[in-house]
Amino acid sequence: MTDQASTPTPPEPKGKPFYLKPKFIMGAIAGIIFLILIFQNWEDVELDLFFITDLLVPAAVVYFVFSLIGFVVGYLVCRSQNARAKRKTK
Repeated sequence: MTDQASTPTPPEPKGKPFYLKPKFIMGAIAGIIFLILIFQNWEDVELDLFFITDLLVPAAVVYFVFSLIGFVVGYLVCRSQNARAKRKTK
């Protein structure tokens, strides 16, 4: 008996690989620019919050926190729009 007959053939890939799609490429470029921005800004900046004054934190931390907040808000907005569109189709 031969092993070739019992081995299933893998399915043919559909479309382009994910790393060649424009959405992935633009996300990778934005991520690289973001990392460059973070690593070049380690100097301390003065941050004044509501009741906390004269708080010194690295600028990279401020950029990272606000980028994280923006990512979460964008994700939640996209998720709610997708849910709304799904409800309209039913």
